[in-house]
Amino acid sequence: MIKPRVVAILSAVLASTTSAAAEQNIKHTGNVSFSLSAEASSEPVPIDQMIEGWEQDADPGEYAYADMSLVASASYQNFTLNAERRWFYSLKFSPDTTAVYLDAEFGIETQQDRDLNLVAKVFQARGIGGSYRFEGENWSVSPAFMVYKLIHYQFGSFVGRSFADEGSNFSASLSYYFDEYRFPSFDTLPEYEDPQGTASQDWFGYSASVSGNWSPTEELDLALQVKDLWNLLDMGNSGHRSICAEVGEVTDPVCSSGGAASGDDNPKVLETSIKSTVIANAVYKPLDVYVQYYWHDVYRNLSIEKRYPFGNAQLGLVGTSKRQLGAALYWQGLSASYIVDDLNIKQVRDARIGLSYQYLW
Repeated sequence: MIKPRVVAILSAVLASTTSAAAEQNIKHTGNVSFSLSAEASSEPVPIDQMIEGWEQDADPGEYAYADMSLVASASYQNFTLNAERRWFYSLKFSPDTTAVYLDAEFGIETQQDRDLNLVAKVFQARGIGGSYRFEGENWSVSPAFMVYKLIHYQFGSFVGRSFADEGSNFSASLSYYFDEYRFPSFDTLPEYEDPQGTASQDWFGYSASVSGNWSPTEELDLALQVKDLWNLLDMGNSGHRSICAEVGEVTDPVCSSGGAASGDDNPKVLETSIKSTVIANAVYKPLDVYVQYYWHDVYRNLSIEKRYPFGNAQLGLVGTSKRQLGAALYWQGLSASYIVDDLNIKQVRDARIGLSYQYLW
């Protein structure tokens, strides 16, 4: 199992609030804003363990996911320019993979045959881009484009089978692209041998997204964002390791390596992409009720927020389908939210935390 070294996995619901002047219908030609936004979930272990290392009581989960960004924006009329720092993390695996990883990590002999399947997509990036808002009487559509310079990345797949017997017994195939080798050897795979001078040092990403708003009635607002609708990550001649391994007693190998481990550590061209993210929102104004549906691949989360007057601000109480509870505060151009599934920060598996500020001019 890959152990990522990424910043704390977080998630966020960020909502823009208007200033008192905007509420008085004063027209603004532009704004500047700063925001932290993220969404994350870890099924097998709490977020703290996903970062620092697993314990033996992990659940048979199937994914871990986080998408976090820090964004600075400047808008004039319908144009917006963005500068972004982004952390993206996606692991998908079979429940058997979790069990086999724990057996190997803690030296426990596997008690039954298990299938292994892991797909990892992880990167950190800096980006710049922009968007333009097309609008009508009760609708708007905003296409956006970002260009990223990737700082770190890990992309790979691990497919195999583990067999019950004394010691380690498995057959597996690994294809792993990286800027820094982090895949565990399980005390059986050969050490990585780093070729010299052939891997690319510059990696880039490109992403096109689109968002839209529609107000079918005075009481109802609808919004939809499709993030990374089209995207391409180009690592050029990437660091790469491929392995076909047979360890111990193997009766039905997934690949043939002559009873040991074979493969190569030579760089290989990598162009890949990530799944799109869909975020749908609805606001029922008479009750100040906000509903959001967040969907990325196998991760899905439905949230409902009810807002109440709180002095000169608004306080939102939030619940989600991930059994999260939390609160959000909105005051003039500032918004902040903290929504988690456990009061003990070391036991949180789903977190939604955010902060943003907008200044109108």
